[in-house]
Amino acid sequence: MSSVWETLSKIDVSEHTEEKNGLTYLSWAWAWGCLLGHYPNSTFEKHLHEADGRLVPYMKDDQGFAFVMVSVTVEEKTLTEVFPVLDFRNKAVKHPDAFAVNSSLQRALAKCIAMHGLGHYIYAGEDLPVGAEEKPLQVDVVSKDGNKETASDWSTVAVAFKTFIPECDTVDNLRTFWGSNKEAIDLLKKNDEALYNEVLQNFLSHKETLEPKGEAA
Repeated sequence: MSSVWETLSKIDVSEHTEEKNGLTYLSWAWAWGCLLGHYPNSTFEKHLHEADGRLVPYMKDDQGFAFVMVSVTVEEKTLTEVFPVLDFRNKAVKHPDAFAVNSSLQRALAKCIAMHGLGHYIYAGEDLPVGAEEKPLQVDVVSKDGNKETASDWSTVAVAFKTFIPECDTVDNLRTFWGSNKEAIDLLKKNDEALYNEVLQNFLSHKETLEPKGEAA
């Protein structure tokens, strides 16, 4: 029987992350739902701390910086994460508002779940979890006439664009072609910016040939 770590650490969470300020974040809601899907008896606790005679969901150090604490229990094993309260620039704050505290609690929850294995590879700076099978690349590029080229690598994606771009005989057709393939274009930009820039230049160059002199597109 696989351990909690073995089960959770092999799950590919890449479709449930987002990039912000150069960092990768895992959706806490998805992470918690996924955890319950595998271990429905799991629980979490957002710890309260005494301050000036009242309970608040954060604590402060000697310099006044705030921290939150979250514990997650899976199969009777409890792990606890202490996480600084950060602002939108990922800078520690001394007098956090409710939004900053709540955001840090959710991030601490996601990180604590990762300590059990789910999404741990994100914090290790890896692209895929150990033991996971990498999904083969499959990107469709569709011409203005509906012809489809399914590419298995980014070079082939770029070649497909370069092949289909000259088929667009009006600026409107070119714009429609771009819009219809926006997902493939965005993926190309994310994964190979040099090839994306080549394709973008092909679009711009062909657009110039379609525009009558002296007339704006």
